[in-house]
Amino acid sequence: TSVNEQIGFFDGENCNVGIDYGVLLSTGSVCNAQGPNTSGSSSLGGGFFGQSDPDLIAISGANINDAAVLEFDFIAISDTILFDFVFASDEYLEFVNTAFNDVFGFFLSGPGINGPYSDNAINIALIPGSLVPVSIDNVNNGMNAAYFVDNGDGFSAPYSTDPQYIQYDGFTVPITVIATVVPGAMHHIKLTVGDAGDTAYDSAVFLSGGTFMSPVDVNTGIP
Repeated sequence: TSVNEQIGFFDGENCNVGIDYGVLLSTGSVCNAQGPNTSGSSSLGGGFFGQSDPDLIAISGANINDAAVLEFDFIAISDTILFDFVFASDEYLEFVNTAFNDVFGFFLSGPGINGPYSDNAINIALIPGSLVPVSIDNVNNGMNAAYFVDNGDGFSAPYSTDPQYIQYDGFTVPITVIATVVPGAMHHIKLTVGDAGDTAYDSAVFLSGGTFMSPVDVNTGIP
C-alpha cells in the first residue's frame, strides 16, 4: 500500500536535505520524509518488521528489521564510480550510543573485490577519508560533527513549523561515495538501510539523482 512504501522518488529542491532530487530508501514509509519536523519519534507505516539483512547485522551487531534494499548490476566505463547521499534519522540525538543504532550500507562486489560481506562485497558507505561506517553512533553532534546537521527535536520552532525542514531530527551533509572498480567488467551494488534493535523511529537514505556515474578523464591536449 502507498502508506508502507519504503522506496520512492523525492524532490528536495524546497527543503533543507541538501539534495535536489533522487531516490529515497526508508525503514518506514518514504512519505514520512516530508516536513516540517513535528515529531521526535516519527515512525510512519508498518514496514516489514522481520525483513532483515545479514550485512547490516554484520555492521551493527544488532537485529535488523524493516530493511529496504535496492540492488542492481552495472558495468563501469572507467576505474571509478561515485555518487552522493544523505543519511537521516529520527533516532537523533536521543539514541546515540545506545542499543538502537540504525544503520545502512552500500555493498559493492565484483572483480578484484574481496570484502567481509555477502558475495565478498565491501561497504563503501563510509565517513570520508576513513574506514568507519556512517551510522547514528558514528556521525552526530559529538562524533564527526562536521558531517552532521541538527534538524530539531520534533516540537521546537522553526523546525516544527517551517515545511522546509524535513521530518527527521538529524541527518548528514551530502557525502560523496568514491570506489575503485574494473572498467568494462560487471559489478553489483546493494544499497540498504534498516532499523537496528527495534521497528520504530524511522531512518532513511537520500540518494542523489544523476550522481551515480563512472567518470572518464578526457585529454583535450590543453594544459
